[in-house]
Amino acid sequence: MNVLWRGLAVSRRWLVSGSPSNTTAPFPAPSGSERLCGWSWRSRSVLSVSGSESAVEADLVAGRLACPGCSGALSPWGYARAREVRMLHGTRLVRPRRGWCACCEATHVISPAWCVPRHRDGAEVIGEALLQAAGGDGHRRIAARLGRPAGTVRGWLRAARRRTEALRSVGVRWAVALDLELGAIQPSGSALAEAVEALAVAARAWTLRFGPGRDGAWEHVVVMTGGALLSGQPRDPPGFRARTRRAADRAAGMPRMLSG
Repeated sequence: MNVLWRGLAVSRRWLVSGSPSNTTAPFPAPSGSERLCGWSWRSRSVLSVSGSESAVEADLVAGRLACPGCSGALSPWGYARAREVRMLHGTRLVRPRRGWCACCEATHVISPAWCVPRHRDGAEVIGEALLQAAGGDGHRRIAARLGRPAGTVRGWLRAARRRTEALRSVGVRWAVALDLELGAIQPSGSALAEAVEALAVAARAWTLRFGPGRDGAWEHVVVMTGGALLSGQPRDPPGFRARTRRAADRAAGMPRMLSG
């Protein structure tokens, strides 16, 4: 599992339908409006998107970002509060854009995928903690390696362990949506390890399909989970249908998976 994650690089963007950021699904959607919603999903009022700041801004101005509630086009609506996000090496300042939907009059914070909604630490930090915990390390040892308070790391691991089945399910379904010929994902010894392994397989399937890029694997995990890595309910991939669901269940080696 560690080798799979360490050597993983995933695509920076998809040049699909003229969109330079990951905001359009590579899978068929029932309608033209729904296809806009592909890679920008809601975690309460937060949309996690992948791609450069300029690419996301261009998509927002052009109406290519969709409201996760009604699939209407989002338009610029100012900015959210600026904050510092702690990374593995140093910090990054983020001031997320806000988008407004004229159809349902809802507003959403558009968050870069290297952030985990409502957490001070970036996706690569929390992901590294989950990876080490899946390998059997305790929260104190992980906290010492990452230079974080033990209580903070313990909170991440508790949150992840409460939702291992949901994370495993969404990982398997994304992996199968990207590669219908995927074989069974082998058990990894613990519920958390199996969830991390499923997410790793999904990220690897992304890489094999779209090629390497600059974004880290955990950034794409944030997008695939809709920002719901540690809270909220992950969603199925766009266009995920019964046939694909059955293939995902076979890959997971289980008769039925939790609804995504």
